[in-house]
Amino acid sequence: MLRNLIRIGLTNVFFILPLCAAEKAPAKILFIGNSYTGNNQLPNLFKEVVASGGHAAPVIKSSNPGGKTLEQHLGVKSTQTLIEEGGWDVVIIQGQSQEAAMAQQYENMRKSFMDGGKALCEMIHRKSPQARIVWYQTWARHPDYWKAKTPDLAVGKLPEEMMARNRASYDALAKSVPKSMVARVGEAWAMYYKAHPGKELHTGDNSHPTFAGSYLAALVIYQSIYQPATMKMAYRGNLTEELAAELQKTAAANGKR
Repeated sequence: MLRNLIRIGLTNVFFILPLCAAEKAPAKILFIGNSYTGNNQLPNLFKEVVASGGHAAPVIKSSNPGGKTLEQHLGVKSTQTLIEEGGWDVVIIQGQSQEAAMAQQYENMRKSFMDGGKALCEMIHRKSPQARIVWYQTWARHPDYWKAKTPDLAVGKLPEEMMARNRASYDALAKSVPKSMVARVGEAWAMYYKAHPGKELHTGDNSHPTFAGSYLAALVIYQSIYQPATMKMAYRGNLTEELAAELQKTAAANGKR
């Protein structure tokens, strides 16, 4: 049975709002992000996952210029135009890959992340008052990132620290924005790596997603919004059946935490 879920954090209670049984599946979905959204055409991949899950494919549009922070999106014309279009049922928002971690370290970054995210949601709700906001939680850099001669330690000293910071920042946004929830993509990546050492979701730059990484992101976002009874689906893109099954299992387990 679909119902509102409560996620309990270490010090706070976060309310996660998936689709309720009486609610219609979203007809219009907007993605706002950057290369973590644009790589492997995540919005299209997500649409395939939704259709494979037995749902009517929604209209999906996206604004994903590379490297943009939440605050910077306030001045991106493509983002403004799509928000002004209105009528969005769900808006999926992804911050720049380092800003959530740095927001836990620097006051100016925390202000930019929080204020930028809340301002985006205010813009969205003026034209789409019923829109659900889904925060697309980003992942930590690959462990090899910290093997470089001069890694930027502002994001944390280890993948676990970077992921903990990401979690804290996105949870803070979800707590502060009405009709808001977190799609815990980064946590699903960490879960997958722990269970499948030697497998790769990062590309060679230790940051961006392989197709498998984007597929897992799409599965987690789908699971967060639709709360399906099962995550088994036929669509797997160019992945092997075994790898797709591993990723589907990870998304299902992640959604039950």
